[in-house]
Amino acid sequence: MMPSKEKIFESLLQLMSLELIRPVDLEIDWSDQETIHAFVNQAERSGVASWCFYRLLQNPENKSAHPELMARLKQRYLAVLIDNQQKLKLFREIEKILASHDIPVALLKGMAMAFTVYPEEALRPMGDLDILVPEHLVLKARDVLLSAGCQSVHIPMSEWHEQHNAHIRAMRLPPHKYLIEIHSKLYATGSRLQPAQMAWEQSVVHRSTAFGNFPVLDYSLMVYHLASHLYYGYMMGGVRLGWLVDIAMVFEKAGDVAVLMEALLKINPGFNKELLITVGWATRLMRVEKRQQLEKWESSFTDFPEIKDFLEQQDAEVRHRWIVLKNLWRTPGINNKVKGAFYQLFPSREYMAHYYGVNGGKGLWKAYLKRLGEGRMG
Repeated sequence: MMPSKEKIFESLLQLMSLELIRPVDLEIDWSDQETIHAFVNQAERSGVASWCFYRLLQNPENKSAHPELMARLKQRYLAVLIDNQQKLKLFREIEKILASHDIPVALLKGMAMAFTVYPEEALRPMGDLDILVPEHLVLKARDVLLSAGCQSVHIPMSEWHEQHNAHIRAMRLPPHKYLIEIHSKLYATGSRLQPAQMAWEQSVVHRSTAFGNFPVLDYSLMVYHLASHLYYGYMMGGVRLGWLVDIAMVFEKAGDVAVLMEALLKINPGFNKELLITVGWATRLMRVEKRQQLEKWESSFTDFPEIKDFLEQQDAEVRHRWIVLKNLWRTPGINNKVKGAFYQLFPSREYMAHYYGVNGGKGLWKAYLKRLGEGRMG
């Protein structure tokens, strides 16, 4: 009999621990094809399939003892490897284009993790290519990339939104198929998650690997970005296991994790309670010696999320709209609040032309009224 989804996930979670590398310890029948299929699919949905493959390879017995499981996971590993190598080529092109206009860049999220934290570049899948530039250069970066042949994929509600959202419009650089998101900050203006101070020189470091030099956030900001996104996702209705692995891996990579923790808690003190919750969850995946270095903060850690939080993703659209409105309310300056509110109700003509196919006249106002009638304000 095939185990339940919950049992499959429990086994996957055990395998994520940096202490464990033997599937025989997971109490699952690895000779059953349906079980293997369910396990690999859950690993894929959780963003950890190639990491599972790597972890199991650390014990040579696994390859011969569980050939079908290893073959299925290897397929995922190779797919991520090819995908990430193509994204690296795209990043180097974007980096070169922006550097020719004196715009520095730093990698965020998936690519930063894949190429500077995990031991191999195929162990961390990613979706979009997320790149950070200095806030005062973000619109210049947009215009430079559009002039270089990038195509707009998603249009923001207004130029005001492009300046105050965490990132500008999503773009694509043909012939590459991947989306590019250029960030000016970690979170939107007004978000309680956005650090008050983030000087470029103190935030970005350069790490050298076999694939070259990579500008990335320092470890404390990297953990902050991961942990705050994880908590945001949890509040939106779900938790992604891969993000917990990311946090554990940064702590594994860092030398003195107590020093890292002290630096993390200085970034945005108003969000420390939530940071301690998410880091506490990630300690379940860390090695014992790393957990021991975090005992000072153990009293602030909370219970691990329920398995259903990993398996069931709730509709977050309504919650997201409320967060957009809260961010707008917290945006500094009356003028900014008025502009932001206006464009939430009446987006730019470029936005309306892209999404509604109208660019002026009565059709534009009809489209505005239709949006308002549907309650679409974000």
